[in-house]
Amino acid sequence: MKTPAEFDVLIVGAGPAGACAAKFLADAGAAVALLDAARFPRRKPCAGWLSIKAVREFPLLDAVRRAAGGAPFRRMVFHSPDFSQTAEFASRATAGYIVRREKFDAALVRAAARSGAHLFLGQRVAAVETGERAAAAVLAGGRRIAGRILIGADGAQSTVARAAGLRACWSPEQLLVCLSKTIPLTARQRRALGTGAIHVSLGFGGAPGYAWAFPGTAHVAVGVGVRGGSEHRLKDLYGKWVGGLQAKGLLPRGAGAAGPEGAVVPAGAALEFESHVGKRTVLIGDAGGFASAATGEGIYPGILSAAIAAGRVLAAIEADRRGKGVPCQDELAAFKTLWRQSIAPHLQMPNVNVAFLLPLIYTNQEIAGRFGRAFLFGQNL
Repeated sequence: MKTPAEFDVLIVGAGPAGACAAKFLADAGAAVALLDAARFPRRKPCAGWLSIKAVREFPLLDAVRRAAGGAPFRRMVFHSPDFSQTAEFASRATAGYIVRREKFDAALVRAAARSGAHLFLGQRVAAVETGERAAAAVLAGGRRIAGRILIGADGAQSTVARAAGLRACWSPEQLLVCLSKTIPLTARQRRALGTGAIHVSLGFGGAPGYAWAFPGTAHVAVGVGVRGGSEHRLKDLYGKWVGGLQAKGLLPRGAGAAGPEGAVVPAGAALEFESHVGKRTVLIGDAGGFASAATGEGIYPGILSAAIAAGRVLAAIEADRRGKGVPCQDELAAFKTLWRQSIAPHLQMPNVNVAFLLPLIYTNQEIAGRFGRAFLFGQNL
């Protein structure tokens, strides 16, 4: 085990963004400490949708989703809010995968460890320290772990963002507030949802958001997400969505949909946030607001933010070791420009009147196709 002073990078948060950053950096020879309050596998309220863009751009994810039993899908079925109409978008090739986040995240953490990252799991980070020459994470038990650079990948309510003085919290309008449940299904129950299809209802109940039913190999993730300010309606909307799915025979009445869990996603929040980089600190994943404004999907942009940050962190480590020339902080600061060039288009809301086009999904196949490609692949409407 390395002594604390030997770590080049401290990564707080071992979700997809943090675990991938740890693997990318460890593969490049950096000494990495990956810290998380949870032990893996751990429960994670999430739809579990893995974008095909993520799998294509990061080959690691294909192996991980196989290990996690990811179920491929090609079709997306749109349901009108009253369930009276449906429309479908069908892709010629696999459009994405549905994974169990417990298995998927644990597989990524194992991949990071195999690459040489040192794991500190089940240990909450209570505080962080950033200085001119080093950074440190202080565990709840008092242990202090030091390194050169600190990466905050610890979710929407990031301890690193607060402690480093980068952000106290996201504003309500930046958040997608969700209620969801991962429901185990028998093989017979799973067949009722159809083969290779996911189900969504955009603007369900008139709320700014959508409802989903994403079937995996032996489960279905069911949920509703709305923009902050409408969350008082969530419990009612969730009940209506589940009831509608059951009435249509898409979800068994005894499948155990009660007791959904809450979560918040900073959907598109990165676009209005200018403080991803602090003194020897970088924020990635949900901690940095890297999730789609339109869908709340955060695995792909989170991992992309991790890859970009890893490049800048490696340059910063090298600047530190040289001790002259371009300062470490200047290398980190370049992250602000680089992520906007690569990720901003994927994060943005559609640049059209969605409320006007939405009813046309059910009567115009071209519009249904445009919405399907926008939702699944981040293309603009």
